[in-house]
Amino acid sequence: MTTTIFTPTYNRAYIITKLYDSLLSQTCFDFEWLIVDDGSSDNTEELVSGFNTDKFNITYIKQQNGGKHRAINRGVKIAKGELFFIVDSDDFLTPNAVEKIIKYWKGKDRDCLGLCFRKFNYKTGETIGRKFPYQGLYATSIQLEFVYNIKGDKAEIFRTDILRQYPFPEIEGENFCTENVCWLAMSKGKPNELLCADEPIYGCDYLEDGLSHNIKKIMKANPKGYILHDKQLLKIGALYRHPLTTARVVYNLLYLLFLIRTNK
Repeated sequence: MTTTIFTPTYNRAYIITKLYDSLLSQTCFDFEWLIVDDGSSDNTEELVSGFNTDKFNITYIKQQNGGKHRAINRGVKIAKGELFFIVDSDDFLTPNAVEKIIKYWKGKDRDCLGLCFRKFNYKTGETIGRKFPYQGLYATSIQLEFVYNIKGDKAEIFRTDILRQYPFPEIEGENFCTENVCWLAMSKGKPNELLCADEPIYGCDYLEDGLSHNIKKIMKANPKGYILHDKQLLKIGALYRHPLTTARVVYNLLYLLFLIRTNK
């Protein structure tokens, strides 16, 4: 099996069917759908139990609420696919998404960490973030941000066996750890490059109950996880002699604030 499409979910029964329908519409079914329910109190379990298809295998696991990063850790351990693709429960894939993943993965000309596609806003149709410099670019997550200045969310698909070597830190008392902590760490290993395809395959929006809209509250509640992240960014910025941009000033201030908060 080429791909595990992994969905961490929490109280998203009202919208997860959109993702399910997009998986049913794929032009290639060389994938499994693995769902880890992070302690939902709605009818997610009942809803998913009614998803019935012989096109692909669906595995549903429910765990005590612990945050998206813990759900990912659990999913990576049991995934059967060679590749691991995180698709959030409020998003969906284009009909040819899996077909394109397999096309690029089998057509790559060197060993790499995974693939990187584009996301688009499904309300406006606009592609999110800057374009890659050229089609078929091989680059690490660090290079994409600090060398090529590629901003905005991307659809990243990683080798499952390498993801298992970089589990998210599970900090007691904190329920969130940004994915960048692991993505940046993997950039320092080998292989560490992503094959970048300047094609949108992942439709998303930023809902009121999502992480993006609640980021300030999340940062205050999870300072130790953000300290790890900010330390990484500051070291990387210095390594690449990145200019003292507004973003780096913010990283420095956040790092100091989090240190003060955790030492109280």
